[in-house]
Amino acid sequence: MPKKRSSPLIFLSHSVADIRLVEAFETLLAKALNITSESIFCSSLEGQGATKGTNFVDAIKDKAVEAKAIVALISPAYMESPFCLAELGASWVLNTHRFPIVVPPNTFEVMQATLLGVVGVRIDQAEALSQLLEDIGEALSLPAPKAGVRARAMRDFSKAWPELEDSLGKAKRVDASTHDKALADLKTSREAWEASEQELEVAKAHIEALKNTKDATQVAEVSKAFEDTDWETELDSAISEISGLASEVGGGQVLRHMILELLGKPSHPDLNDEYIGRAIEIDVFDPDSKTWNHLSDEMKALSKAMEKVQAVFDEYEDMASELKRQGKRNKADDIRFWEQQLRL
Repeated sequence: MPKKRSSPLIFLSHSVADIRLVEAFETLLAKALNITSESIFCSSLEGQGATKGTNFVDAIKDKAVEAKAIVALISPAYMESPFCLAELGASWVLNTHRFPIVVPPNTFEVMQATLLGVVGVRIDQAEALSQLLEDIGEALSLPAPKAGVRARAMRDFSKAWPELEDSLGKAKRVDASTHDKALADLKTSREAWEASEQELEVAKAHIEALKNTKDATQVAEVSKAFEDTDWETELDSAISEISGLASEVGGGQVLRHMILELLGKPSHPDLNDEYIGRAIEIDVFDPDSKTWNHLSDEMKALSKAMEKVQAVFDEYEDMASELKRQGKRNKADDIRFWEQQLRL
């Protein structure tokens, strides 16, 4: 009589089109969690899937229920498979320990469209992935492996990732959220191009005006009329530093909340909204205490850059009045000033 298999600890949800990634990630799971392959149900790996002669669909459903945790490799091929999405939806309902992993070129937007409010990690971000593996081990009360074992497993996987990425099943269609993001990026690029065109026209006018005068004093006056003032240059520099933080923390909405926090104003991000996921992942925001981490590198950088902006206001007395003359917000303690400057 054949020996009955024990219930798996982990159900590895994946697309068969990503078989090389699945094999490598299953090895990482086993080594990083100090478990055997028998503890991982993976339908595409020999000896770890449905027993020969059983109904495949029923076996998948049963193992999803029996498993202590669900780990999903959400790749482009995965998102295009009706079976994978059905498997994902069912396992998400039936299991309490759920760990989604986004596989590039998919983005967090793709995952959030499928699993609203669930925070995941990208498979190519080693630090976040390592933390997720620790979280899985803690959720399942597994004895931690020796630090060196997990570190080597992570190092081997990271080293193999470029080739694994090339081997992924290719998407045949573009997800709606990816399409929307591409359109938004196109709009931003077009606006930047139009702004550059305007700057070019100003530069041409500047050059033409200089050509029409030979007097040194007049040349200086013409140049002054066309160039930014000192405060504009310094303000643009500080604002650029702040703008560069947006992509790191999860976008403009997160950046706006961070600015509100540093201004001492109420800042209560919606934890069910997709934009806050990145801030939670990099420890800028603590979802348990619902507080911002002022000691994080990103908050420190933002605070320093905002202080630079205030210093520009303090140094140039005519800056506020000039901004007002231009029809712009002119107080650094007004969130509308930051919204206008950063186009939030």
